[in-house]
Amino acid sequence: DHPFYSAQQKSHTPIAANNPQPLIKTYVVTMKLSLLASALLVGSAAAQNGAQCLYNHHFADGTFIIDQPGSYKLCDDIVFCPHNDINIETASDEEISQAFDPIEQGNPKYNNNEYALGFFAAIAVQADDVSLSLNGYSIAQCREHALMQRFFAVIELASAPFTPGIGPHNFVSTTFTPAKNFELTGPGTIGLSSHHGIHGNENENVQITGVTFKDFEVGAVSLNNVKGLEIKNCDIPNNRQDVPILGSFSAALKIRPYLKRLLETNPDYSMTLGGTVKSVTDVYATLVSHIANVYKDVMQYGFIDQDAHPDEYQLYNNPNQVIDGPCYVFLVHGKGPAVGGFGEMQATDISALSNNVDILNNNAQNIKCFTNEVLATVVDGFVQNDARGAIMQFYNALDEVYIGMVETAGQYTYTGNANLDAQIMVGKALSQTLLGDNVLQTSTNSVGLPLVDWAEGNNPSFTPNFRCNGDSMHHVVKGSIMIRVEDCQGFHIKGNTIDNVEILSKGPVELCADFHKGASFLDGSDRMLADLRGISVAAVSAYDDSLSTGNDASSISHNTITNLYSQSANLIAGVDIQGFSEGVDIENNYVNLDANVGVVSDDKWVGLRIRQSASAIFVKKNNNFVQGEIQEDRRKLPEYHPRPAGETEWPNNGCPYGH
Repeated sequence: DHPFYSAQQKSHTPIAANNPQPLIKTYVVTMKLSLLASALLVGSAAAQNGAQCLYNHHFADGTFIIDQPGSYKLCDDIVFCPHNDINIETASDEEISQAFDPIEQGNPKYNNNEYALGFFAAIAVQADDVSLSLNGYSIAQCREHALMQRFFAVIELASAPFTPGIGPHNFVSTTFTPAKNFELTGPGTIGLSSHHGIHGNENENVQITGVTFKDFEVGAVSLNNVKGLEIKNCDIPNNRQDVPILGSFSAALKIRPYLKRLLETNPDYSMTLGGTVKSVTDVYATLVSHIANVYKDVMQYGFIDQDAHPDEYQLYNNPNQVIDGPCYVFLVHGKGPAVGGFGEMQATDISALSNNVDILNNNAQNIKCFTNEVLATVVDGFVQNDARGAIMQFYNALDEVYIGMVETAGQYTYTGNANLDAQIMVGKALSQTLLGDNVLQTSTNSVGLPLVDWAEGNNPSFTPNFRCNGDSMHHVVKGSIMIRVEDCQGFHIKGNTIDNVEILSKGPVELCADFHKGASFLDGSDRMLADLRGISVAAVSAYDDSLSTGNDASSISHNTITNLYSQSANLIAGVDIQGFSEGVDIENNYVNLDANVGVVSDDKWVGLRIRQSASAIFVKKNNNFVQGEIQEDRRKLPEYHPRPAGETEWPNNGCPYGH
């Protein structure tokens, strides 16, 4: 049991009653400036010793945008909690449900495109030549914002979280501006985040040194198509291990604005759902009540009160208390988000490759992960997802029960719930073009009319077909990887320590009609829910075409990987070389995945695995892989890309809606 939950969960006693330090804190910053330091500089930060100081008040309205070069530093422990003026005792359910929403707040500083999913970062760096010193302080989300803003990076190295044309929305108004020549230095802590510590796309020359990353849910650092990266001497003592909700709660938050828009434009709208005529007013009230009840419970107890709110508990409760999707420490990927399968071949366009990556002398430990496989319903060949890209969930793989429907003698009847009713009503309204022209974008919606007809009771022969191997946003399930480098030319992973990693995922269920089309060529039906890798590289190469064993080779060296656990895994690998990777030296690594397990040819533990597509991988004799090595039989290069774009893979691993 995590200490945050263990005592309170049994008694339902508010946390504040047992803890003199309450869960919800009010951060009051008093700042006294001398006359000599009172001049305001870029971003309204005050100058101090040549750098521009950042205090809590700079984040009061939302994301602090750095759009000018210069030196910045924290001069306070920053807790990102913009417009945190919710009084649980007096606020309405709707006020709680739309908390922290920049579009609802209408601040012109935050563009509706870039901030469509909310305040996606505490700091957004959209300028070149920026240095940021943590200066011994910390910066983190408050727990309220982490609950209500499920996509977030403490530091985003761009003007938007996605590049143009990628993601469940067009996030770029005019120009996407990535940061170049960015330096982050410790000592100091990048703390609580519902997704990443640092995230970015298309960056160049990024240096991260001496930083502590903790309490992130997805990853400490995640960068796509980065040209020049050094992460060194960082400490990762733990990821977040008190996550109270599943991805289904994020789906509720993100469908709400669409339902609200329908209510505003068509207040008399109604449809039959689960045998009952429901108005948009009813469906909206149920959804915001669910959101508000979860917020109140989590803020008071730290978890959803099963006795008081059984429906909310069934839909949103996270039994494992860690993120229910992909889990990393460091992720470096080529162009586009890393939502597909493991890379098979490098992009032929060199501009789409990350390059010159050094991950050096970092220490990661006490990591827990869990992947919740979400079976995606397929109608007329398309995965059913809502206007924000969330999968419509009709099966709970954790408890192995249907959600929102019942099955009797092979016939399926829609019963619905707060999420599904909202998603289906919005889907039908979109097919009728009833939401009008507004800031909400709808192209992602794929709710099919046969499913709508079934929910209305008009299609009794409807039978759900499930596509497996995806998560709540239909990203390909790949298990958990502590250091992942993919689609990269030239890297060194050296001197890192990975210790005490545990995967809580259960094994797969057997209701699959087919499998995610974005999975890699070798892994199409391989469901890696509980698989665990210490270091994984795929579709990587040396620094140039020579593939020599000299200075041009990429390398994985002097790393220590110990104590990796996953009860339901098919594979636990210390180092995994995947795809058409070539020109990599592997030397002087120590891997002991489990002190109780030795070398057994048919077990799930392997110190080093080199897959059949890899070549020119040079393994020195000075490695110590306690659980042994596996080198698969070499597979020849195919005449064509095995996953052509538009057929079984999305261009640049773009988001998988409708596949």
